[in-house]
Amino acid sequence: MLNVGDTLYAISAAELTLTVSKTKETLKVYPAENITPELAEAIKEHKSKIIRIVREDEEMRRTGVIQSKRQVFELVREHFGLNEKGGS
Repeated sequence: MLNVGDTLYAISAAELTLTVSKTKETLKVYPAENITPELAEAIKEHKSKIIRIVREDEEMRRTGVIQSKRQVFELVREHFGLNEKGGS
């Protein structure tokens, strides 16, 4: 199973868009055809952490959406101290 950092990288690699509700524990991921069964499981497992991470980021607090791969890399580095390849 993927950890939350690897899950965010996989979301980026699959060119998925995340939308987080500002008031509810709702996470939308699309387009659905880009979600593999393994990634769907990882997203479900880490849903609350992903929501928290997105809400803690200033740009995403404003928009509620991860809009680019750059944002994913910055989030992962900030929260997990990882480089772009997922290593420490």
